[in-house]
Amino acid sequence: MVGVETSLIAGAAIGLSIAVPFGPASMLCVQRTLGDGFYTGLATGLGVATVHLTYGTLASVSAARLQLTSEHALILPVVASLLLMFFSVRVLRSTVVLSTSAGDRTALRSAYCSAVGLGFLNPFTPVLFAAASPHLVSGERTSAIFIVIGVFAGSFMWWSILSGGVSFFRTRLTARVLNFSNKIAGLALGAMAVSMLARTCLAAM
Repeated sequence: MVGVETSLIAGAAIGLSIAVPFGPASMLCVQRTLGDGFYTGLATGLGVATVHLTYGTLASVSAARLQLTSEHALILPVVASLLLMFFSVRVLRSTVVLSTSAGDRTALRSAYCSAVGLGFLNPFTPVLFAAASPHLVSGERTSAIFIVIGVFAGSFMWWSILSGGVSFFRTRLTARVLNFSNKIAGLALGAMAVSMLARTCLAAM
């Protein structure tokens, strides 16, 4: 039992360390929580946590280093930046409507799936897991399973905290301030997309 608890805690620590650094996925989670409420932000976080679960499983089972090839290292950031730019344009064209509902199932499914797509396209995710892979490899199959479960739990816990925190402030903002904050978040997504694309172009030269 102690071994299981230790594996879960170790995995959760890895999941938190990978999820906490603020990046495109975090900004997307914040924007969606601001724009559509807690459940949409949480669905976004669940999508990213699913990607972390997948990478954690690959690293644990195959001891994969998850290094990007030079070809993929150029393609993924370009596609990810275009996807972020798409999100940014949608946000800037949208209007926030204050609501405390649980959200439409189709919208939640869309938020989850798009977050999964962005998570797999993010070139920094496999790099982070490559660095963490020595800690994900365990001699015992049971320990490895619980480490991976811990990775998912730690990652999802962070997204729950982030969505919950933003949602707490959201309910205390007027519609005008909320729309302004949402536009700022949209501009931040666009800035991240341009920055990622610029770094990729410089790396290709």
